[in-house]
Amino acid sequence: MLTALLFTACRQPTDKDNEETIIVEQIDMSAKNKDISTTYHELKAENVDNILSEDFIGRGEDGHTWDRESHREYLSNDSFKEDSITSQFGEGEFVSTMFLRTMDYQGERITIPGMQVKRFEDGKIVELWEYWDFSE
Repeated sequence: MLTALLFTACRQPTDKDNEETIIVEQIDMSAKNKDISTTYHELKAENVDNILSEDFIGRGEDGHTWDRESHREYLSNDSFKEDSITSQFGEGEFVSTMFLRTMDYQGERITIPGMQVKRFEDGKIVELWEYWDFSE
């Protein structure tokens, strides 16, 4: 029995062990990215520096783009806006989020379904693609 314990304790890591470590790290990173994505949908200007990279770029389906500072300005204006996440999943450096945004638009309070795909580097969103369903 002592021989078996020594063999187990002295065993060298195998490729399988390394693969399992990499998978666990990827799962941890995907979970962290989903947490950051959830924070994004809190729509708070004070979160911008913690969740968006300095070279962040947002891309709308109509060709509209925005950077970190213009995103901060959007969140800082006084108009009402609130997101409710309906589903979210992540894989590697990407997180996809479906949500409902309720906001004041042209004097009315409206709710629009939206979808975003966010790409992460070093724990921050570096790129975001955004799509809206205005059909309702």
